[in-house]
Formats: sequence, structure tokens, C-alpha cells
Amino acid sequence: MPRRALIVKTTSMGDVIHALPAVADLARAVPEIQIDWVVEKSFADIPRLSRYVHEVHEVAVRQWRNNVFSAQTWKEVGKVRAALERAHYERAVDLQGLLKSAVIGKWTKSFLMGYDKASIKEPLASRFYDKTFTVSKSLSAVTRCRALLANAFDYDWRDFPLDFGLKEIEAQSAQTPYAVFLVNTSRETKLWSEAKWEALAKDCHRSGFDVRLIWGSPAERERVERIASQSGDFCQVLPRMSIKDCAAWLQNAAFVVGVDTGLTHLAAATARPTVGLFMDYPVELVGLTGVSTVSLGGVGADPTLSEVKDALKQLQVEISA
Repeated sequence: MPRRALIVKTTSMGDVIHALPAVADLARAVPEIQIDWVVEKSFADIPRLSRYVHEVHEVAVRQWRNNVFSAQTWKEVGKVRAALERAHYERAVDLQGLLKSAVIGKWTKSFLMGYDKASIKEPLASRFYDKTFTVSKSLSAVTRCRALLANAFDYDWRDFPLDFGLKEIEAQSAQTPYAVFLVNTSRETKLWSEAKWEALAKDCHRSGFDVRLIWGSPAERERVERIASQSGDFCQVLPRMSIKDCAAWLQNAAFVVGVDTGLTHLAAATARPTVGLFMDYPVELVGLTGVSTVSLGGVGADPTLSEVKDALKQLQVEISA
């Protein structure tokens, strides 16, 4: 029977992306081990993009909570529990650090590890683990995941270069090089002004780049359509897409500029030149991690257009006025 390990990292999009380098480390440190992942159904495309993940188990915790008395809910829960137990994992590691993820980890009936109570988001969750580790909360999200998994499997994550391990995805070809703008996010305090996006789009066009805009909800579609209509016909609103299809557009972009949202972290993971705009969160904790990234802003910040263009210049992308 092959050695098998399970990663528990269910949500959110950015958090799941942040765990990808840890999995790449483990695959190189312990090449004989099969790595599986349990994740929320809506984010299942992300671990499936990894070259190192064998099987993905899907859960729907929020849906299950909202339908706790439904027979279908308990049928789905039972199916996942049975699959996790049947896999006979050598070790399971909860990279999420929440009560819900710890409970899911226990469904494996295997040796479960995670953060200790001083390092974890929800201290009560640490009581579910068979072994815990201290990982500083001052580290970036990516580094915390890498450090925890390295502790769990007894190797040094610093021995390996940063690698998100994404598969190459075939995308539609574009006649003109294009930039992707990721203008939408979960909170208004994270948004960059539409006027700045429009100005940046026009400068990109003058520099020989088309612009592609991605959206995920009706309100987000309205916003990207406003920006496109005020910018010009070189600015195209893409259809609503899966995470996998979004990744294909990101992988083939000349560069990406995005606010604090999961897709911006996915762009960074593709190794395309990516500038992240952060307005209401400490950039040192959630800034972009990747081989070609610049993170601007922080709590109470509002990056200027010139700062964004200077950041692109650092990434070898020249945008003229």
C-alpha cells in the first residue's frame, strides 16, 4: 500500500492558494508519498491545478450547516467521511486551524497534526490534534503553511525554492498582449477607485496592451462593465468562468494588477508579473508571494496610479502615460 498524506485546507480561495507551496515542498522532500487534499467544493479547482496533488475530496460545510436536518446533507457527509477513513492516511495535517477543519481531519481516523494553541486561529481546534507545532503568527500565510507541513514530516522547508507547482493550462490565444485587471473583492474597503482603473487601462492601451476583466457576481459584472465602457473597446469583459479557466487567462497574461482577492494570489502563483493593491490589511501578512510580484499599500492605504506603474516597471513592464 502506498504512503498517503492528507492536507486539510478547505477555504477561502486565497488561503487554499497559500498552501500550494507547502505541498510542493512535501512532494520534493518525501517523493514516495501520495498527497491528497480536502477542500470546499467551490475551491476544488485549486488543488486540482497542482502537479503534486493526487486526489481531491470535496466538502460543502456552509451548505451542510444551512441544511443540517436534510437527509441529503448527512448522506454527503457520510460519503466524505467514508472516503477519508478508507484512504488509511499515514498522517493528516490541518493547515486551516479552525474547529471545522479539525473535525474534518478527525474523520480520517489517522494521525492528525496542526498548529498549537498559541499559533492557531481557533485555539480549541488544537485539542483535536495528536501532535501540535508552534509556528509564529508573524510569518506570512505561505510561510506558515510551509513551516507547519515541514514540522509534520520532519524536513526543512528552507531547503526548497518557492514553487506553487501549478500545471500549465491551455488557453485561447490572443492577437494582442493583454493585461488582466482583478478589480473586485469581498469588501468595499478593499476596492481601488474605478477612475484609477480606467486611467491605468488607457495607459496600458497606449503601451500596446489590451485589458481583460474578470467577475464572479452580478454586482461585480456591473463594475467591470462600467470600467470597460469608460475605457475603450480594447477593454474586454470576460464571461463568468471557473477558477480553472480564470487560471488559464492569468497564466497567459502579459501582467496582472489586482486588489486583495483570491484571484490576485492565484495570478502571483502563475509566476506572471503581478501587482497587488492592498488597502485595509497589513501587507506584510497577506501580501503577494511569488517570483514576480510587488505588493503595494497596507492598512488605510490607497496606492496611486504612478506607484502602480512604478511597481510594474520593477517587474520589467513599461507602461507609458
